[in-house]
Amino acid sequence: MTQDLSVLRAGCRWQRELCANNGSPTYVALIDGLLDRLGVDEVITGLLADDGQDPIRSALCLRLFGAVNRLAQATPNCGLTDFYPTYGGEVDLDRVVEEFFGFVTGNAAAVAAELPTPVQTNDVGRVVPLAAAMAYVTAVTGLPLRLLEVGASAGLNLLLDHYRVEADGASWGPVDSPLKLDGDFELGTPPADTPVIIERRGCDINPLDVRDQRTADLLRSFIWPEHVVRRRQLDAAIDVARSVPALAIDAADASAWVSVYAADRPVDVCTVVFHSIVLPYLSPDERLQFTRLIRRMGAATDERRPLAWVSMEPSDEDAGNVLLACELWPMGKRVVLATTTPHGFRVRWDPKEAPAVGGSRDVAPGRGFGGSA
Repeated sequence: MTQDLSVLRAGCRWQRELCANNGSPTYVALIDGLLDRLGVDEVITGLLADDGQDPIRSALCLRLFGAVNRLAQATPNCGLTDFYPTYGGEVDLDRVVEEFFGFVTGNAAAVAAELPTPVQTNDVGRVVPLAAAMAYVTAVTGLPLRLLEVGASAGLNLLLDHYRVEADGASWGPVDSPLKLDGDFELGTPPADTPVIIERRGCDINPLDVRDQRTADLLRSFIWPEHVVRRRQLDAAIDVARSVPALAIDAADASAWVSVYAADRPVDVCTVVFHSIVLPYLSPDERLQFTRLIRRMGAATDERRPLAWVSMEPSDEDAGNVLLACELWPMGKRVVLATTTPHGFRVRWDPKEAPAVGGSRDVAPGRGFGGSA
């Protein structure tokens, strides 16, 4: 199905705002270039219009940039990466636009073939708020944790206890970890408990094998050009993941997978279902089904088999403002622990208890689209 140009323009403008608010002037300039060429340049217009997917929900701009990044990296003497700091280049907004569209025009068939590849970042910067949330669950329950991650990608965030996180007044994780995450708490001090994790497992529609070099190349292709710190963090996390036993990441739908693995909860262990910037990629019906499922499971549990749901998802009002929330059962307690950015930066730790929830409440958190992978 060919997309209407007005729909494509709306998707580009949405992504442009998120890139502007999250520190990528290069992608802002490239999206401006896309907007200028839609309906004018046959190659660019055809490439985007023929994609057929919702440009916002499918993150069309980010898929295009990732596709071009992978092809450029694999092309000898390609000049495009000269303007990407993540690949050792320097930002030049005028020259990068010319180089980008020249590359796309000259490699249109290859770009079209790569374009359907969904966005996969497995952004380990999100470990900072996520690890703080796990410390909170540990402090409240006093139990070891069983981690079940939805949208796990290559599973890098399932290894959150293998990374060193440092905040003012609180630090946790191995001091000799290759990945050190610090300076991301703008407000508040989270609990410093390092959770005892007895099991970790994930699911993803397209799970990735971190030991495959193509996985590393794919994940790197979705790092924004100016985000050198994110690139370094990713490389360090890949090193950590390759040094430990392979993780179990199942190819599965979120609700179907959770209905199996969260249903059988061991005694004296807190089972934690968690995800970060996942719900926007689900349809409204899928989000509603997922939310109802977890809350129904929570309402049916008991004190010997507690269930926690940790979500790091965009707020409904502002897609750039991400809420870190935790729901705990059987106490039926919901706490908004912090706000942060889609990449886990600028964490403002300020736990506030929200109204208790039951097993059938229909409001799914994070209905807005993050689009900031």
